[in-house]
Amino acid sequence: MRKLPLNTSYKHHAIAALVISLWLTLFLVFIAPFDASDLDFNARIIILPIYGVISFVTYLLLIPLQNWIFLYFKKWTITLEVLFIIVFNFIQIIASFIYYKTDIVNGDYNFQTFSLYVYLPISFILLSIIVFSRWFLNKKIPSKVENTIILKGDNKLDILKIVPEDLICISSADNYVEVSYLIKGKLQKKLLRNTLKGIQHDVPNLLKVHRSHLINPTHFKEWNGSSSIILSEMEIPVSKNYKAHLLEVI
Repeated sequence: MRKLPLNTSYKHHAIAALVISLWLTLFLVFIAPFDASDLDFNARIIILPIYGVISFVTYLLLIPLQNWIFLYFKKWTITLEVLFIIVFNFIQIIASFIYYKTDIVNGDYNFQTFSLYVYLPISFILLSIIVFSRWFLNKKIPSKVENTIILKGDNKLDILKIVPEDLICISSADNYVEVSYLIKGKLQKKLLRNTLKGIQHDVPNLLKVHRSHLINPTHFKEWNGSSSIILSEMEIPVSKNYKAHLLEVI
């Protein structure tokens, strides 16, 4: 599934929520679709902005859930984006209908009629605003200086600069170590003239699971039997001596 960038800033999403709610309010007040046109302008100013407030609150309430899902799965996809919009509309239509049936609006439609003939047409128009706002927001993800680690070999030219999250494992290969890592989701490997002991000293967060292998625990996927594990894009053996510690960490 194709990954999408995701801006998790509450401040930026508050701005997006404000844009969406303001657009909805202005549309309802000035365009006055459906039976809103039966209200005079002063009444529209008093009654209709509440729908914008509902939209604003609904959007913001979903941001903590969105960010939690993003952290849990460590990615954001088109499917999750579509689900976000569906849940947003589901909550908003219920909240809007509840307000519609209050004494303030005193609407005549039942829920089915309100959904099909009032909310749905407006939601299709609002959808473009939501999609554009979130697309623009995700294009403006705050840039941050990436934390990097530098792996060096005995040869001065043997240098690998890598983001910690992309490092999968390091394996012993005679007088060299083989570094397995990801670049844009694709497995890459590089040989450095060094030892596992030297690498472990430089990168203490790596976990030893075998006399010949150090792993990045964040890439653990699952056990394959009792003596090996599946990491991102590869399988690594696990020694009995290190198995108990590995179980504690993962």
